[in-house]
Amino acid sequence: MTVTPTVTPTGDVAPQVPPATRQKQTRESLLRIVCVVPPLALLGALVLYPLLSAVYLSFTKSSFINPDAQWIGLGNYSTIIGSSTFVRVVVNSLTWTVAVVVLQFVLGLASAILLSQNFRGRLVMRSFVIVPWIMPGIIAGVLWKLLYDPYLGPVNAIGQSLGIVHGNPAWLGQAGTALAAVTMAAIWKGFPLSTVMYMAAYQGVPEELREAARIDGAGKWGTFLHVTLPAMAPTIRTTLLLTTVWTFNYFDLIYVMTAGGPGDSTEIFPTFIYREAFQNVRYGVAGAYGVISVLLLSIFTVVYLRQLNKSGGLD
Repeated sequence: MTVTPTVTPTGDVAPQVPPATRQKQTRESLLRIVCVVPPLALLGALVLYPLLSAVYLSFTKSSFINPDAQWIGLGNYSTIIGSSTFVRVVVNSLTWTVAVVVLQFVLGLASAILLSQNFRGRLVMRSFVIVPWIMPGIIAGVLWKLLYDPYLGPVNAIGQSLGIVHGNPAWLGQAGTALAAVTMAAIWKGFPLSTVMYMAAYQGVPEELREAARIDGAGKWGTFLHVTLPAMAPTIRTTLLLTTVWTFNYFDLIYVMTAGGPGDSTEIFPTFIYREAFQNVRYGVAGAYGVISVLLLSIFTVVYLRQLNKSGGLD
């Protein structure tokens, strides 16, 4: 078959594609579309539809007595933003997230370096350190609730033996200590993930780089700061982003331990949304809190990724 060449407006001869090749390209394009449509449909059903439903609910009002949603526009948002409960939820969520993420980073990095050294029983220690992470959040919450028991828990017993605890304080029953208590439990529950990530990154740093730094006169601390830590930076950035999102959205551990109480001293976005939706049957208010929660996380993620891009962290 003779293929007639096509002349472009500039006078050049456009390359001709044989019909068989065009048919093959068409089949490949159709195959790509067929392969992409199912995951996109699943993503829309599991993510996009619930998100749009929550946005719609945030503009409505309903109650247990009157479950039919009534459109009220921005009424929920204006009520929420002007309330002291909203301020408490935001402050608790930010305090909880920052404390857990920072301390998980410090503890995870320290344990990763320790478990990367050669010592007897290293494999056993590596096996034990992963136990908190694989433990279900509900089980971990029950465990820590027993540990904090005012009369039977070992936390008070150990504190009394060391002379730093007097009496039998109810750590989860006092507004001043409840958030710190659940924060410690969350750090214990989540730091093994950081340990595994940082241990892989630490062991992936070429020993030749450390050796070159030592030859140049850098001590252990200087080698760590100027060689090891920069080489681990991509893994650290990714882990910090993931742990921030997961901690901000954490629900089961804190709900089992305090259910947001006493009062609203440990109320964060997920627990408060659950209470408003399924206990108070105020789906509109719950939807508004959910939308605000997504916006806060989206703003943080965009700012974080932009800073990484400016510093070359995404290259």
